[in-house]
Order: sequence, then C-alpha cells, then structure tokens
Amino acid sequence: MKMDQVVFYRCETCGNIVALIRKGGGTLTCCGHPMTELHANSTDAAREKHVPVLTREGTKLQVKVGSVEHPMTQEHFIEWIALAEGDRIEIQRLHPGMKPEAHFVCAAPDEDEGTAFVGEGDELVPNCEGNPCNFVYHGKHAPEITVYAYCNLHGLWKAKEE
Repeated sequence: MKMDQVVFYRCETCGNIVALIRKGGGTLTCCGHPMTELHANSTDAAREKHVPVLTREGTKLQVKVGSVEHPMTQEHFIEWIALAEGDRIEIQRLHPGMKPEAHFVCAAPDEDEGTAFVGEGDELVPNCEGNPCNFVYHGKHAPEITVYAYCNLHGLWKAKEE
C-alpha cells in the first residue's frame, strides 16, 4: 500500500481516528465496535471551505484549507492536515484559533531525488553546518502527492498534486 492510498478510520463512540498504513486481514475496532472508514469529500458541506488548496515553490508545499478560509472556532475547525507522498505520510495537528494551513517539505518536481534542510523557523537553509536544523528531508520525488484535511463537523477532504 502506497502512502497516497492511506485509509483513515474513526471510532463513532470516542472519536479516535487512526491512519491505516499497511492493510492486514483484521477489522479495526475501538470501544468494542468496528471503526468506520472515512471517505474523502463524502458530505454535502461547502466545498470551497474544505478542499485543500496546494501551492508549491520548489521543495516547499503550502496547504490552505479552502479557497475561502475555513473557520477555526472551538465549535468548527480543521483538526489536522496530512500529506501522503510516495512512501511517507506526515500529519500536522491544528487547533482552534490557528490558521487552517500547513507547510510541508517535499522533493522538488524537477528532481528525481533531493535533500532539503529545514531550519529553526521552518525556513530552508543550505545545509546544517553552522545552521540549526529542525530536520533534514531526503527523498525521491513522488509522481503524486495527496493532501487530506479533516474537519471536526464535515469530515475528510482531499486534493491531489500530480
């Protein structure tokens, strides 16, 4: 199973959400009941406030939820944004009051393979020698990137960069 085919499940009793990264033969259960598979874009809610909008500059991928900014109130907010690229998945949690957006580092589309060094302020730096690095990303460019956003009221939404 490629990470761009990741499946999310939710417990209807307690609200736990899990990402299935490798499919086995069993049934996912929580609180004594089978978990419900989440299907992206499965509600009639306003698409313009839920579908992730992707903007790329080289190795930087910015994701904003909605072409019209999604609310981030205690009652209605985006809980998380997930990037699925090739063999990896990265999830950023959001909270009420935050902007409904996330920033990810990916291999540049014009490179077969690439390395990116991310500094303290999440800015790209030339290397980690003398520069404090939060992390170093090294990976192959995936032919497709899928981004998911989960709204606490309207469920799972996704967009693809191909």
